[in-house]
Amino acid sequence: MVALLVLAGCSTAALPLDTDTMDRTVQPLPCDAPVEGVEPRGTGPPESVQEVLVGATRSMSGGAVVAIGAEGAVRYCAAGSADPEGSPLVPDHVFRIASITKTFTAVLVLQLVEEGLLELDDPVTDVLPGLDLADDITVRQLLDHSSGLHDFLDASFDLAVREDWDRSWTSAEILERVALEEREFEPPGTDRRYSNTNYLVAGLIVEELTGRPFAEVLRTRITAPLGMTHTALGPDGPEPVTGFSPIMPAGSTDTVSYRALETSTGAAGGMVSTAEDLMTFAEALTEGRLVSPESWSEMTDVTEVDDGIAVGLGLMEDEAGRLFHEGDLPGYRSLLILPSAAEDGVVVLANDSYINVFLLSERLMPAP
Repeated sequence: MVALLVLAGCSTAALPLDTDTMDRTVQPLPCDAPVEGVEPRGTGPPESVQEVLVGATRSMSGGAVVAIGAEGAVRYCAAGSADPEGSPLVPDHVFRIASITKTFTAVLVLQLVEEGLLELDDPVTDVLPGLDLADDITVRQLLDHSSGLHDFLDASFDLAVREDWDRSWTSAEILERVALEEREFEPPGTDRRYSNTNYLVAGLIVEELTGRPFAEVLRTRITAPLGMTHTALGPDGPEPVTGFSPIMPAGSTDTVSYRALETSTGAAGGMVSTAEDLMTFAEALTEGRLVSPESWSEMTDVTEVDDGIAVGLGLMEDEAGRLFHEGDLPGYRSLLILPSAAEDGVVVLANDSYINVFLLSERLMPAP
């Protein structure tokens, strides 16, 4: 998740959604067919994906898009509203994916490790020598949240954003604020605390070693080669659907700019995408088309932290052994569960903060 900030809006810098490509998703399986292996509720027949979605979004201002399946046999289904006027969501709508961004960032760092530009156990200051707040912290400790760095998405940053919703934040400005805060624990590596700051620093490492902006590296190394045409870092990507949340003025992102949040979260949570693009990414990652077997082993070498959840590098693992990452921003919730030899992949994208993407995914997946 990104944070519990009280923030809202829609970017004034994003590109318009390419409506010519809407509804382009090939639908190999019907949404009104039951999901195999899922037990029916009560004495009735098993629910279909569409029935589950409609039930989960019926009382919501927004809705959800779901992708479930494996390569060549993925259902893309949608229910609910894309805007305050009630326009229906469709599978190709773009959403803010929040902290699922971290999985992309981890992949980029590991690609640079494979190219010999750094090692996971290198000190961060070997790459960013002027970043004193990262003293004694390694690259690995950024990616597995064991650095102890204070999470910049705190109450004081909430107030700063409220003062100017349309401000464009840089990572340098944010890290100046973090440098004033004590670490969550010492020494690094002795505990794990989720911190968005870790991935802002990881994004700076990517930029420093490639000599290019993070958004460009993301595009050239991942999204363009995979044909992910609706995925980008927020300010450079297509406009997402309206997000609905009670903490926003008038209850939706249509009322105030999202610029401050999408620029501040950056490599930690600033991306936009679609269900189809995220399934493409998930398949490429698990099939070894983005990182080597050695890097994949590093990503999936997890340490349990709380309530059966374990943390790897840019990924988490639940009690059933499913690899995933979630995202949470005001008005948007997201979940990516990677496919495995035993189970389908799942993407849940919601544009309403009241929609519990975990509970929705559980309704659509067989019990392990």
